[in-house]
Formats: sequence, structure tokens, C-alpha cells
Amino acid sequence: MLIIAAVASAALAEGAHASCPTARVDFRKLAAQAYIWGYPLIRSAQLRQNMTLPEDPLRIRPATTAGAPINRLGHARALATPETRQGVAPNNDTLYSLAWLDTTVGPFVLEAPDFGARYYTFQMGQADTSTDLALGQSTHGPQLPPVFILGPGQDYPVPPGMIGVRAKQRYFMMAGRILVRDQADLAEAWQLQDRIRLRGWADYQAGRDQAPPITVQEPIERRDPPSDDPAAFLTMLGTVLKDWRPAGPDRPIVRSLAPLGLMPGRHFDSRCLAHAALPKITQGLKDGRAAIEQRSRELGTNVNGWTVNYRGAEFGSDLLLRAAVAMDQIYVLPAREAIYMIAKSDSRGRTLDGTLSYVLRFRADELPPADAFWSLTVYYAKGFLAANPLGRYSIGDRTPGLVRNADGSIEIRLQHDAPGDKGANWLPVPSEPFSVMLRLYRPNNEATSRRWLPPAIAEVPATN
Repeated sequence: MLIIAAVASAALAEGAHASCPTARVDFRKLAAQAYIWGYPLIRSAQLRQNMTLPEDPLRIRPATTAGAPINRLGHARALATPETRQGVAPNNDTLYSLAWLDTTVGPFVLEAPDFGARYYTFQMGQADTSTDLALGQSTHGPQLPPVFILGPGQDYPVPPGMIGVRAKQRYFMMAGRILVRDQADLAEAWQLQDRIRLRGWADYQAGRDQAPPITVQEPIERRDPPSDDPAAFLTMLGTVLKDWRPAGPDRPIVRSLAPLGLMPGRHFDSRCLAHAALPKITQGLKDGRAAIEQRSRELGTNVNGWTVNYRGAEFGSDLLLRAAVAMDQIYVLPAREAIYMIAKSDSRGRTLDGTLSYVLRFRADELPPADAFWSLTVYYAKGFLAANPLGRYSIGDRTPGLVRNADGSIEIRLQHDAPGDKGANWLPVPSEPFSVMLRLYRPNNEATSRRWLPPAIAEVPATN
């Protein structure tokens, strides 16, 4: 027995486990592909866990989070603040009403109230962070019909008068966004939130006002997917793949991951890693991370220091775009519902830095073309809101007291310290590098056709 054990150990030291594929593999290239493909899946699972399984279950959730147990609706009761840590780049304009669904206990029925003239939208987010459907004011006016949410493999006809939505994987995210005009408007928005209902199909049919069951989830490590620790990254991805149903373009990708010890329906098998390949795998993971970071700086069209993602969360076969959006803008809306424009540099291509002062000037004839509203938000390097004495985290067409120049233009001041008599149009920034995001909700044809482009952010000379 000792001889057999010694031979087995030698085999593992030289190469992969006997049950793993033995064909020659470019492990560096494969690991890079695994990181790019798997990164958004892991980030989605982590976000689901953060929202449904807080590290301290006894701690009261902050009012800015819409977290709730799996299969239950959660409502944010306050707009995002610097303490908001779910996801990245939270908006400061809408209240979230959100549910993560385990479709194995579905179908589900989502019901919403009449929102009147108020902007609202319900995003239907897949487990790979893609979204090809947002239902709300732009699609159905003030009253959204009931939404019938089916899981993969569930064969139910969509009931008459309902909208059918299909989840592609076990887990699915429904994220409602409800516009809040100002602090005085919160109470009315809360009443609308309280009239949103989520029920299982059987309870809906029976007329029972009963919440769906809470199911058990596989825990996943919460840190950013590491590129310097193959075992940790592959363990994270293996946790996701345990519940993954490869379909379409995913099938060959998932099959290709077998030499790394990754197979659908199973946890990561570390025995499949050849010790000699570990340096190549580590380098490949780093290559994948670097490619995502580079793409996150070039998410789409680059103009005047802005990067504009005109595809939103509809990625198609562009896996690198999917990963980059998961890094910087996870679960954005489809572009027909909202366009997100990010600036990290000024008109001269220099990094935006809060030790300097800037101005963003919209001419009277070039205000952001949005049928619902537009909003500009500041974030510091990690993608969160930056605290400031004014308590202002965004500015836009609904900002009270926004001052126009005599020619109708609007100048927004971006700086750390108050700009004297220009405080009405001041959006405070941190005293460090920062970024700004311009959101256009229900962008009109001028924006979606790219005829309208955001102006550059210009540095203000120190003498001003």
C-alpha cells in the first residue's frame, strides 16, 4: 500500500489527476479565459449573498440597502449615501426594491401599483450579470401588468394578461428603481414600495398573501475574485458552477475548463491542477484581470474624456465587456432604459483629481437628452459615494435652485472646497482622484443614436 501511495503521489506531482483531461493544454491562456468568463458570475453570486445573507444576520440593515432573504422583497427606504456598499456606483436618485430569486421554488408573480407620473422601472437581471429586459414606465406607462417569472426548465404557459420572463439559471435578480424627487417625496415613494408584491405562483392562484419560502444557498467567499491565488479563484468559480446550467455559447467554454478542475454540477477539484502548471495558471489569471481592467477604462465609445457604454447590460458574445461592466457598473440597465457615461479624465486627458477644480458646462442646446431625467454623480476610486459637508452626492435636472447662465447654459462645479458664489451648482468631490457618472434615464433618440455627446470636463485655473 505504501508503494501504491508513493506512485500516486508522484503522478500528482508530475501532472493532473487521472480523472481529469490529459490533452496538452495552454494553461496560461485557459486561465485567462476562465477569469474573464467567470469574474461576472462570481461577482453576481457575491452580490446575491451580500444582499440575502449578511455577514451579521442580527445586525439591522441600513435604510439605504434593499437587502432581504432569498425569495423576499427588500426595500431601500433612503437614497444611497457614502455608507452604501452593495454593488458599485450606486445611484442617488431612486429607491431600490429588490429581490433575489431561487427559481427552483418558482414560478413567481411580481405585482406593482399604479405609479402615476412617477418614473419607475423593474430590471430583470440574469445570474451572469446580463439584463435584456427592463419593464416599467418606458414599456407600460404608469401601470405594469403582473410579471410571471419562470426558471430554467419550468414549463408553464404564461397566464393571460401577464408578462412572461425566463431566468436562464437557478438564481435571478429583480431590481425595481423608483424615482424620488426630494426628501419630502420619500413618504409617498414608501407607500408605493409597500404595494409591490412578490408571491409564488401557487399562492397567487389560491389568493394567499404568503411570501415564498427561503431556500439554502451555497456560501461563496466575499472578497474580490483574486488573480494571484488560483485555488481561491477556482474554488469561487466552482461554487457558482455547482448550480450552473451551461447552454448555448456557455457549453464549449464550460467544457474547456475541465483541466482546471471545473465542471458543472460539481465543486472545484484541486486534484486536477498539475503543480508544474500553477505558475502558468497564476499568470493567466493575472492576464485576465489586466484585460478586464483595461476594458473597464474603454467600455465603449470614448469621447471628450468620457467612456460611454451604449450596450448597457446587453453583452451578446462580448465576454470581456460583460466582465468590465461587472467590475465598474454591475447590473446596469439596458441602454434603451438608461445610458451611463463615465469620466475619469479632463479635457486634456489628465486624471480627475480633487486637489484641482473643474467645470462641466452644458450649453442651452446641449443639455442631456433624457425623457425621464438626468443626473451626475461623483465617486471616489473604489466606486462609492464620497462624504462631503453639503451631503450632496448628485446633481441634475431635478436639483432645486440649479442656476442657469444668461445664455441658458448650466455650469456644474466639481471641486473639493465650496466655490464661493457658485455653490448652487456645486457637486463636491473628494480630495483625491475621482470619477463622475452621467446617467440618462429613458434617453431619447439624440442620445441613443450618438448625435448628442457629453462635453469635456475642464480644469478651472487656480485663480478662479
